[in-house]
Amino acid sequence: MLRAMLRDLRAHLGRVAMTLAAIVLGVAFVVATWVVSDSAAATVGAGASRTDLTALVQTRPKTPAEAEVPADVVGRLSRLPGVTRAEGVREGYAALVRADGKLGTTSWPETAGTDWDGSQRFALTAGRGPLRAGEVALEQQAAAEAGLSVGDSARVLLGGDRSDTATVVGVFTYRAAGGEFDPGVAYDETTAAQLLRHRDAAPGAGPGFARVELFGPDEQAVVAAAQAALGADFRVDAGSELREKQTQAAQSDADMIRKALLAFAAVALMAGVFVIANTFTMLVTQRTRQFALLRAVGARRRQVRRAVLAEAVVLGLVGSTVGVAFGVGLGLLAMRLLPVVGDVAYVVSPWAVLLGYAVGVVVTMVAAYGSARRAARVSPMAALRTDAAVPRRSLVLRTVLGLLAVAVGAAMVAVTSPEELTEPKRMLAMAGAVLAWVGVLLTAPILVSSVLAPLTRLLRSPGPVTRIALRNAVRDPRRTAATSSALMIGLSLVCAFATVGQTLSDDTTSQVRGEVPEGALVLRAAAFGVLDDTVRTTAAAVPGVTGLAAPRWGAVEVISARGTAQETGFTSLDPAAVGAAIRPRVTAGSADLRRGVLLSDRIADQLAVHAGDQVRFRFAVPDAAGRPAPVDVAVTVVGLHEGSDLLRGQLIDEALLPADVPRYGDSMFAVGADPAALRTALEGAFASRPDVLVQDREQLLDDMLEPLQLVLGLVYVLLGAAVVIAVFGVVNTLALSVLERTRELGVFRALGASRALVRRTVRRESVVISLYGGVLGIAVGVLLGGVMQYVILANPVFGLSVPWLTAAVALAGMGLVGVLAALWPARRAARADILAAIATE
Repeated sequence: MLRAMLRDLRAHLGRVAMTLAAIVLGVAFVVATWVVSDSAAATVGAGASRTDLTALVQTRPKTPAEAEVPADVVGRLSRLPGVTRAEGVREGYAALVRADGKLGTTSWPETAGTDWDGSQRFALTAGRGPLRAGEVALEQQAAAEAGLSVGDSARVLLGGDRSDTATVVGVFTYRAAGGEFDPGVAYDETTAAQLLRHRDAAPGAGPGFARVELFGPDEQAVVAAAQAALGADFRVDAGSELREKQTQAAQSDADMIRKALLAFAAVALMAGVFVIANTFTMLVTQRTRQFALLRAVGARRRQVRRAVLAEAVVLGLVGSTVGVAFGVGLGLLAMRLLPVVGDVAYVVSPWAVLLGYAVGVVVTMVAAYGSARRAARVSPMAALRTDAAVPRRSLVLRTVLGLLAVAVGAAMVAVTSPEELTEPKRMLAMAGAVLAWVGVLLTAPILVSSVLAPLTRLLRSPGPVTRIALRNAVRDPRRTAATSSALMIGLSLVCAFATVGQTLSDDTTSQVRGEVPEGALVLRAAAFGVLDDTVRTTAAAVPGVTGLAAPRWGAVEVISARGTAQETGFTSLDPAAVGAAIRPRVTAGSADLRRGVLLSDRIADQLAVHAGDQVRFRFAVPDAAGRPAPVDVAVTVVGLHEGSDLLRGQLIDEALLPADVPRYGDSMFAVGADPAALRTALEGAFASRPDVLVQDREQLLDDMLEPLQLVLGLVYVLLGAAVVIAVFGVVNTLALSVLERTRELGVFRALGASRALVRRTVRRESVVISLYGGVLGIAVGVLLGGVMQYVILANPVFGLSVPWLTAAVALAGMGLVGVLAALWPARRAARADILAAIATE
């Protein structure tokens, strides 16, 4: 029995080629994910970890001034028993200037400068380390962004409006010891002591040491001696513990990446399930008489069922073998293409291979199980009929379950509200959306009959080809539903993320264009920096500036008259600039900061505060010893506003702030009568400031939206695997459908249909199925995206922004998919011999 089934499978490999493709792609996605995550963890945990470090000493600072290790501590540590060397590590503000005169973004300027030493902190990739003044070594990625190499002249911006020009003598990669930022610039020790300091440090002040690295043969003895010598004000970490933490952190990051990628792999596998199930359904249907004959000569139902499942196992093993090999190669290629610094570790664990085989075989068996049961129910008497068909299950139960899932899912979303969207309610709403999505998949066959069947009666003008294509699609709603569902899975998720992205984009655009006047120019800090008072003074003195807003943000606790309090943030502003250079989006009251403060809508709701109420702002102000002390300021709430990334939290007149309140700003907004002339003047004023960018409103908006577009692009690429698998499903469905309708196509040709007409009919059927799946995927995806943005942003579900461009491109793509997927099946159908086709049973 088993040999007979396997011989039949081997004799018709063309029928299952696309099924194998679906298995291969799904398995390859899973295996590649595992290989990339394991390799990334091994690369970070091993290749980038240090083996020379015995212990690391840092302070336990009570104030920012106590964050550095005094120089005399390094001397004491170097004299401890068991310590062979003590190296103080310097850090200071240093930002590499690019060829365009502005700062790069590959390192954090506040800690981007360091001193060169002979430890494993540095691994040279070119040149040598700096030995004297006028020489500098650059981190590999920072050098690449700046377009610099060994022998070039580099300009480095330092704290306090200083800069330095030095010759690049080396390029290095960096191995962190205790979670510090990778530096971009390294000077020799003497030069580093002279040049590097915090940007806001007093002129002439050199930094202490950010940390001290200890080296010695006996780790336990060195750690014990350092702890005994330094006391509770210092923290001493053993080198082995730091390496273990780094390895664990790398493994944790790899696990997060693995889980995220496996979620996309699961989507691809779900699409593959529909393709495989559809294929087995049609294969079983085409061999109805064969199963009936086997039953007639004594085969039991269990044998037939096991034989079909054996076919699934064979397909799963073959597809998994190819998929594992493809996935390993894809994973190694991805590691080679990723921007990994230093040596890359390639890891192919047995778990990746075993998981690939398990996924391929189990998914194939699950997809084929329903067809195996239907094959086992074929009656032996079916061998006597020429029109034998596999018994079909009723769609009633499936439809009822689907409608119930949709109703329950919608109810789960409806019981939540944006005003009180707590974390459990967010999870409830998202679970309801997923349940409704599954319900749509269950009701797909009845949707096919409900949507496409009326079209066959309504569309009279398009001609017989379209009507025949529609009837062929409706003839077997299960098959059409399975094919379109595979398309719908990937496409709905693409449209869901596109909807979230479009909503976020529209919200951000609305914020920026609502708060920044048209024609305003934006001064922005480059490379994650901040804008100091000198920028404000310089900008205010530029001819043509009629208004300048310099928002600065910090932390505050808002206390209502009833005593309820909420920790939040504030933005300080010059009241004269409000309305001219920056415009808060006021929802209640006024924006006159001379009379009081504007609370954000969220904080006002939480504290039950309205315009006209009295509140207290409690600031943490450093005292004489540098320790934070609370200072209260009583203010009146003059209005409420919508918070944004530009105007964060509560808005307050900067004149009301206590002295020395910590606050920072990375943007300023200037307006003038002639924006073009003003831009030229501002660019000239800050030509010598690489850390200050001059932009218009649209450039600011583009920069804010760029990270979102990058994330969405990555999501689209990852979900593309599911769409590709679904395309194979369309090809497979049409190819097997042509085989199933051989006699019908022969009669069609005998009645006078030309080969071109047959090809058009098959192509039109493919387009109908693809467009139906596209329309269904877009509709479901937009609704799913509406719930997702509701969960993320607390906007109303139907307050979404429809991604019309993505939807149009997706629909056009589905039409193209329909045409391309039908090329081979249509050609095969048109070339069928008329007499042989008519004689086929």
